[in-house]
Amino acid sequence: MLEIPMKPLLVPALLVAAAVSAHAQEFGYMAFEPSVNHIDLKTCPAKVTAKDVFCRATLQNDTFHVYVFKDDEDMTFVEMLSFEDGEYELTFK
Repeated sequence: MLEIPMKPLLVPALLVAAAVSAHAQEFGYMAFEPSVNHIDLKTCPAKVTAKDVFCRATLQNDTFHVYVFKDDEDMTFVEMLSFEDGEYELTFK
């Protein structure tokens, strides 16, 4: 039997589900921060068109997921963008 590890797929799937059901319950940075291992991005990628936002990212296999939150008191989730291998470049200092 083929076993597929579910943990790597769980976080992005849960966050997408949370965004889809945003009308039922707001999903914000206060829930994201302690529950998702992530990187704080200094600036959001150019593909983020929303204004007054901040971004956090996760790397899962070769896919870079960028989570966008409103930069206000509520810090609500705006959108998630995914970048496949070859669509992003990482720089470490």
